[in-house]
Amino acid sequence: MRTVLFVIGVLFFTNGINAQTVYFESDVDVINYMDGKVFYDSNSGLNVEYGYISSYNTYGIKVTNKNDAIFYFINVGIDTYGSSADLFGMSPTTGDNFGFRLFRGKLVVGYDEPEEATFYLKE
Repeated sequence: MRTVLFVIGVLFFTNGINAQTVYFESDVDVINYMDGKVFYDSNSGLNVEYGYISSYNTYGIKVTNKNDAIFYFINVGIDTYGSSADLFGMSPTTGDNFGFRLFRGKLVVGYDEPEEATFYLKE
């Protein structure tokens, strides 16, 4: 009986872990996850989100600073790695690039570089 209860407990525990894990297997998985979410960095006052940009009639990355200045990045490319994904786009006004590594609940700008910045999901 103890063995049966142990096996049932393990099944429920591993099922709960799988429910919390986000897998990015395709661009659609990333876009569905990003839809309606805003990530923020309290140190810099920046917000980052992905969505429709009406002034350019396309989807892209929107970055808002603490002074409410808005920067757009379009032609977004997405690379998926299972538990993470990279999103990167180009500024339509300056041609500058902007990108980040997306994880469940956070994104990292400059991933694995000395000056990386972590943005957390705004709830």
